[in-house]
Amino acid sequence: MQPEIHDYLCERENHNPDRRGTEMSKAAGQPSTNNLRSVVDLLVEHRIKLDALEHVMKETNPLLHEFYLGTIENLRAQKAAEVNQGLTQTLKPKLPER
Repeated sequence: MQPEIHDYLCERENHNPDRRGTEMSKAAGQPSTNNLRSVVDLLVEHRIKLDALEHVMKETNPLLHEFYLGTIENLRAQKAAEVNQGLTQTLKPKLPER
């Protein structure tokens, strides 16, 4: 094993467990776990609200609910296509020429 790699691995094993988080969160002075927890809490809260609104919509106007579900499916397909296109453009220059 190369000495640089060995030194790096030893340093990783001996790091202080209290110093967790990304470099950005360290620079901001905030632990990343608190930020992540806040984001997850907000996502869960909004998901619960959306589920409740969808249930009300389903009960009050089934046709609108079907339209809503179709729109969601279309948006997911559009998002997947955009992600695939972005990945293709990102990875294309990195692929070796044949």
